[in-house]
Amino acid sequence: MARVLSQPHTRKALKAGIDTLAGAIIPTMGPLTGPVALDDSTRAGSPELLDDGGTIARRILQLEDRDADVGAMLLRETLWRQRERYGDGAATAAALYQTVFAEGQRFISAGGDAMLLRKALEAGLKIMLDDLGRQVRPVKTQEECERLALSICGDHDIAAALADIFDALGPHQPIEVREGGRELAQEFFLGAFWESQVPSNIVFEGVIGERIELQNTAWLISDFELDDLGALVELVTDAYQAGFDSLAIVAKSFSEQILAAQGANSRMEDFKLVYIEPTGLVDEQEAGLEDLALITGGRVLRAIAGHSPDAVRRDMIGKSELAWVDRNRFGIIAGGGDETAVKREIGVLESTYESSDDERRQLVLRTRIGRLRGGSAVLYAAGSSESEMTYQTELIRRTIAAMRAALLEGTLPGGGTALLRCVEGLREGIAASADSHERAALQILVKAAEAPCRMLLANAGHEAPGVVLDALQSEANGAGFDLRAGRIVDMREEGVVDSAAALRAALRNGIGGAALALTVECIVHRVNPPLAIEPGGLPSEADLGNIELK
Repeated sequence: MARVLSQPHTRKALKAGIDTLAGAIIPTMGPLTGPVALDDSTRAGSPELLDDGGTIARRILQLEDRDADVGAMLLRETLWRQRERYGDGAATAAALYQTVFAEGQRFISAGGDAMLLRKALEAGLKIMLDDLGRQVRPVKTQEECERLALSICGDHDIAAALADIFDALGPHQPIEVREGGRELAQEFFLGAFWESQVPSNIVFEGVIGERIELQNTAWLISDFELDDLGALVELVTDAYQAGFDSLAIVAKSFSEQILAAQGANSRMEDFKLVYIEPTGLVDEQEAGLEDLALITGGRVLRAIAGHSPDAVRRDMIGKSELAWVDRNRFGIIAGGGDETAVKREIGVLESTYESSDDERRQLVLRTRIGRLRGGSAVLYAAGSSESEMTYQTELIRRTIAAMRAALLEGTLPGGGTALLRCVEGLREGIAASADSHERAALQILVKAAEAPCRMLLANAGHEAPGVVLDALQSEANGAGFDLRAGRIVDMREEGVVDSAAALRAALRNGIGGAALALTVECIVHRVNPPLAIEPGGLPSEADLGNIELK
């Protein structure tokens, strides 16, 4: 039978789970800590080394105490969402979440109203976000970019390599991370590329390696389900007579008869016929077709608009001077599109990106901007063992995500310093308010704003965090405590900075998540619930079963 846990036991159980998960993550905060070794019996070889709060949370699938597990999973979802989008700030979000929930539970237990407290916490959150906004500065030079990378990853070689890549490509361009050898290496590529698949390997027969080069290529860009052999012959003939050396057809699918025709064409020495099927979600495929049309100067032909393979005109066809195709992607180095139209579209996409707050839409927009701008890079991680290679690969990916956000939205003084500067505004709000819930919420947020810095000092073994906090709050904006040097410095001058986007998201996720959790009135345990391997909750079709109240 399912079991329902009610107040006052619910918040006590949630707090136990939140404290357990936060306790595994907060010790990784700061430059003077080491990674967590994950001993997993399902993994072969050495343990996995982790120092990323979001990934640590993701690896913890379930606590033995089912009541506490609910609180842990609420925090787990929050931290992984932070990690996925911003690459940084999960440990800060955990510290904020734990502090707000603990202090909020204490106030509610003393007679406060959970819903009124949540509303007041969300109002106080806006005060903190406004204070952070006044401290933001853009990243202007490659040296600042390298300092930012070093502040995130703590590795000089990785920081220098990423600063070089971002300086060359900008914040939107794709950067792929691959496992390499014993030394860090990087590689740059010209042009744009798309994820795809080739429906037949015939085109690779006799080719050395996994990639074919295409010169002077005509591009048919469509969502057709191509099965008209006569239309195909006409397309190939027309492209050949127009002087093209190859024809690339992008379509939703290709029939067996059409694939066989490609085999016959492969015997032509002076003309190549290539089939390409886009991959990814529908919105990614649609965006990819639009970008391909812009870069090649062609049109996207759609069956729903009445287009058909037997009615394709030459002015619908795109072209490129140099392109390539492998089994999982294709790219164009020199397209025949209108550069002015491409630049105009980039401007529209950038404006849309800045005004959008939808994560999925921003991801697609960023991919499109990077693709239209052209250029990409591969960074090869280094390591002497499987664990070390995996650790560095994940570290680089996390640093790239955090740097993108910082380059787009600026930086803040690091080490918890920026949050400490929010305390003054919160205290002014306390002095001006006569509402008990507003005052309690702002007092809770004062403790939350101090928590990351306090925990960083504790992790570094500092004996008197409170004394340091008092000293910092009397210093000028930007002053922070250098944990390595053991003294107060200007954090920006020392290169200790945080991504403004990541820190603001940590505030929203940590404080907003805890405020919501404080309003949970009961816990319903399902009968034999499925295990949520990925953060995001249990399947909606899971059966609640019979319920027993306790």
